[in-house]
Amino acid sequence: MPLAAFASFSHRSYRYFWFGGFITNSARWFQYVAVPAVVWDLTRSPGWVGFAGFAQFAAMAAVAPAAGVLADHYSRRRILMASQSLMGLVALVMALAWMQGVRSPVAYVALAAASGVGGGLNLPVWQAFVSELVPRELLLNAVTLNSAQFNSSRLLGPMLGGITVATAGPAAAFWVSAAGVSVILFALLQVESRRTVSSSGIPSMRLIRNTLAVARYVRARRGLVVAFVSVALIGALGLPIQILCVVFAEDVFHRGPGGFGLMLTMLGGGALVAAPVVASLGGRVSRSTIQRVALLVYGTAVLALAVAPTFVSYLVPLVLIGAAHLGAASSLNTAVQLQVDEDRRTQVMSLYVMVLMSSNPLGQLGLGQLIELVGPRPAFGAFGALLLAGTAVLHSLGWLRHLDLEGGEYAPEVVPEVHPTTPSPPRRDGQP
Repeated sequence: MPLAAFASFSHRSYRYFWFGGFITNSARWFQYVAVPAVVWDLTRSPGWVGFAGFAQFAAMAAVAPAAGVLADHYSRRRILMASQSLMGLVALVMALAWMQGVRSPVAYVALAAASGVGGGLNLPVWQAFVSELVPRELLLNAVTLNSAQFNSSRLLGPMLGGITVATAGPAAAFWVSAAGVSVILFALLQVESRRTVSSSGIPSMRLIRNTLAVARYVRARRGLVVAFVSVALIGALGLPIQILCVVFAEDVFHRGPGGFGLMLTMLGGGALVAAPVVASLGGRVSRSTIQRVALLVYGTAVLALAVAPTFVSYLVPLVLIGAAHLGAASSLNTAVQLQVDEDRRTQVMSLYVMVLMSSNPLGQLGLGQLIELVGPRPAFGAFGALLLAGTAVLHSLGWLRHLDLEGGEYAPEVVPEVHPTTPSPPRRDGQP
């Protein structure tokens, strides 16, 4: 494993942020396992369980644009601390509600949506905050290691969360999730930001007008358009495959929840294996090449899932999907961050997250209905073929090469924080 893969760890602030995020996100998986378990226990309805997940994702997609506006008016570190505190408070309320005998599924669905609000504020700001902790040449490395952190927590958290729910009950899992927030709050207090934002570039707080302005900003930059199209392709055709593997675990191979847990472990393991490789490629392999290879591997592996004859043979393509997903996500995230101006960074990332969060539930709905009509194997085959077809179109049109462009401003020095009610100082060139 090359030392270059861990270059970002040479920066103290990034180390605190990475390890704090790993511990907190691992603890949050306890909640993500406990909520569907609670809703299922109360209703015995897969529709209710799906509705709980939809409520959380819908809330995240709805508030993501607001995160971009807020992050350009206030400190990103403070927004992260506020959003993490909100998610910790929701976990605490869940624990107290279960201990006090609250057994209404509506209550836990509503709390899941509240947690989604915190997640929608947190995720795009988290992604943009990475750029403040390392110099420009380490951005791909930092983004990839950040993705590895999320996947590492997914590898460990669900397993421990499931054991906790089974042995100590949902309340204990909620308590662990709430307590885990204290770790990232401590880490954020130790971080020194490199951020600078020109006060003249601060946007209006009017959300709709600002979102439309960000959309026009993205449309005018071909590299950003390609990144958004690619992430929508992955959200609609790739992520649903990972989630609906449960159908193969239950109905095809008859391995139950334990088999599904092992499938998720393989996905996380593939991402972890790929992380040091992708992180060490920065500056040596173009982002368009990484994206092209990742999408080809992704689509081919999905086709392999459709025809895998045994449970063991099914696990191998899952490792490839985990690796391909990390490679694709890292290259797209890096391309977006290097092609935006600093005063637009978090707004663009917010719209980026909204596209991903919106395409994913639609893809899940489509794949679920297709499974109902034709069965899991033909449905997975169709999605794999569509993913490869989309990759072929992007390649044949030459769009992927636009991911290699770099046009955004990147200024790591710190300037005074600007609040919405503070008049903007004049530009240095004397213009108002």
